[in-house]
Amino acid sequence: MNYRKHLFYMALFLALHGAVSAQVLERIEFSGFDWYVRATKGPEGPMGNIFAGLGRGVEMLPDGALRLSVANRNGTWYSAEVWTTKSLGYGTYTFRVRTPLTQLHPDLILGLFTYSQAIWHHHREIDIEFSAWGMGAKDLEGQYVVQPYDRVGHLYEFPSAAFVGPSTQQLTWLPDRVEFSSWLGYGEKPAAGDPGLVSAWTFSDAKSIPPPSAPLHMNLYLFEGRPPDSKEENLAVILDSFEFTPLKK
Repeated sequence: MNYRKHLFYMALFLALHGAVSAQVLERIEFSGFDWYVRATKGPEGPMGNIFAGLGRGVEMLPDGALRLSVANRNGTWYSAEVWTTKSLGYGTYTFRVRTPLTQLHPDLILGLFTYSQAIWHHHREIDIEFSAWGMGAKDLEGQYVVQPYDRVGHLYEFPSAAFVGPSTQQLTWLPDRVEFSSWLGYGEKPAAGDPGLVSAWTFSDAKSIPPPSAPLHMNLYLFEGRPPDSKEENLAVILDSFEFTPLKK
């Protein structure tokens, strides 16, 4: 490699990874995976949030569960995010969420998603999200997304009123499709037509499905980074487990 090419690739690497490599990242172990814990000194994406780090926004509970919290500390609002230390890829991602999602504060966003620092293929981002997007509690809903979200057919919304207890959220990333599903409790996925299966959707535009691989992220943050409009309650989400089953070759 000649010198100019070397400088180009070094600059590209630093641009893509500088935000991560500029700090010594805290780590946790959850559900058999190692995770980085995000901590920032100032507002960053998404939506200009500041992330608190381990022991503040991110906490391991005595029973092995993971709590993500949004909190006001000395007048500054902090959010929470973790991501796997290794990239995953094709396969099934299963999230078991203890917190009833009907209790999610309307000014918060819960994100369960794949995301690569590399910009290609829209960061290989595939999302399950819950939020009222800064509106009232009656507007709380879930959505499945294969980025870019603003392209026709890439976003599917569904009501979240049924999630009055623990729930399972799942996505299966395949070469030709992405299958999403959400159901009540932690049991096996209910059959189509079963009232326990709250939502299911398949994205089948094979040309728009990103290739692997990407780490798995989970975050809880404030809509547009602004403080909650109402009193401080329901500002945390507890996840009992995460499971990844790779696609069989």
